[in-house]
Amino acid sequence: MKLLLSDVLPRELIDYLKNYAEIIRDTTREFTRAITLLNDMRVGESRSLLADIIRLLDKSGEIKTTIEEGVANTSTDPGFKEEILLLISMLDEIGDSVKETARELTIMPFLELPEKLRKGLIELAYTASNSISILAESFTSFILGEYSKLDENFKEVIKLEEKADELQLRNRGLMLDFSDAIKPYAMQLLVYSLGEMLEVITDLAARTAGRMRLIVKAWLT
Repeated sequence: MKLLLSDVLPRELIDYLKNYAEIIRDTTREFTRAITLLNDMRVGESRSLLADIIRLLDKSGEIKTTIEEGVANTSTDPGFKEEILLLISMLDEIGDSVKETARELTIMPFLELPEKLRKGLIELAYTASNSISILAESFTSFILGEYSKLDENFKEVIKLEEKADELQLRNRGLMLDFSDAIKPYAMQLLVYSLGEMLEVITDLAARTAGRMRLIVKAWLT
């Protein structure tokens, strides 16, 4: 028998989960816009949008706390509560990674990078953004009980994770090729750190999507 989250969690808590899902979707949309602006060499506008993303994610922390307290206070199975709390923690970790990425992008002199490396980072950023977008869709499906979509979305997120690994490997090679052109040395560290954070976002998205599937299979179907 299929169970919905609304069958085991209070309606008010479901509403908070929907709000949390909306913030994830909004963050993804704005992050994609910021990357597009960077790609169009509109650095100032991109930085302004990235600052908005940081503020949006700060707001999500308040909702996360409310959800955690609400879940802890429910009378449902302790094992199920632990699973939901872990899922929220994983989603929050992705938000923290996006926030750190946004901060890195606001201080990086992006246009000073060699063109090939700029394009490589942009492609990696789009890949990370796409993985979060699919994850946000999965989270909404999870909340609404549309479980059939989770398997298909999980496969897509895994593909994006593999693509991100390949892109970051290629970007590391480009960093070596252009090492003499990327000065000072701190700039190389910043570029490397940015690439690693974007790759981590896709890894976290894949793990989180996988966790949702397991919760459904173990507890809700």
